[in-house]
Amino acid sequence: MTFKLLTVTLNPAIDINYPLEHFEINSVQRATEDYKSAGGKGINVARVASELGIDVTCTGIIGGKFGEWLTNNLDETKIQHDFTVSPASTRLCIAVTSENSQTEILESGALQPEEIQIRFLEHFNSIISNFDLITISGSLPKGFPEDYYVKLLEVANEQNVPVCLDTSGQVLNYTVNHSKHCPPLLIKPNDEEIKAITNSDNIDLANQLLDESLAHIPYILLSLGKNGALLRHEAQVYNVDIPKVVAINPVGSGDSSLAGFSYGISKDASIQESATYAMAAGISNALEARTGHIDLNNFEKFSNQITIEKVEHSS
Repeated sequence: MTFKLLTVTLNPAIDINYPLEHFEINSVQRATEDYKSAGGKGINVARVASELGIDVTCTGIIGGKFGEWLTNNLDETKIQHDFTVSPASTRLCIAVTSENSQTEILESGALQPEEIQIRFLEHFNSIISNFDLITISGSLPKGFPEDYYVKLLEVANEQNVPVCLDTSGQVLNYTVNHSKHCPPLLIKPNDEEIKAITNSDNIDLANQLLDESLAHIPYILLSLGKNGALLRHEAQVYNVDIPKVVAINPVGSGDSSLAGFSYGISKDASIQESATYAMAAGISNALEARTGHIDLNNFEKFSNQITIEKVEHSS
């Protein structure tokens, strides 16, 4: 049977990227190129997953003319979607990238009516049995309670569908600490978020990843930027070393990594191989002007250049 992936983006956007040779504050900037696409973290995951050959469907909440544009753009790129439609309009997110800087202007999005919370939960419950893996990415819409991702995890757990969770800040902290009965398969935090979850001042990240507060989560992929990543699987931590590259547009690289990890899961690959695919996809995205896009030749090349070694850590 065909492996099927569902990506959840509750707060999607139209992404607009302006690449400029030089970016200056307080001056008129003329962009000779621009890239507009359906965006939001889960949609970036879907786009890269589709390029990797995965049968993927996007879901989430859209609204207004921007929501219509977003779904039309997905249709143009032949990515399947099944959204809940809200009266609140879909947001815009703008990125300005230049040789030495990256500036992002991210709308928080419109306030969502309470009825949309209920409608999406019902929709999610009705479709997830059709999928082998779910990714939940990004921020919660305005008006949604911080326990909403826990509710989605509970529904997925009841139907035995694994979930990879990529959110941040207080929502991530809350979800991790209240999901012992319905844990995600994977989370993808940064070092500051790990400290907040574990309430630890230990500077050894490997030891932080082994904290009891994280024990219910099978996999943790902690990005270290240009220094690669740390991968924790159960009681073992691995260092993931990546080749050095000069990034063109790093926006969406974390989402691409989640697509790469999903690709590994779809192939029944080992956890080390899945982490390799994750990092190869993230690096490949950083070399593209378009957000959430990879060159498959680069993906294959980097997959063969990444090394993974066990981290020796104190008990």
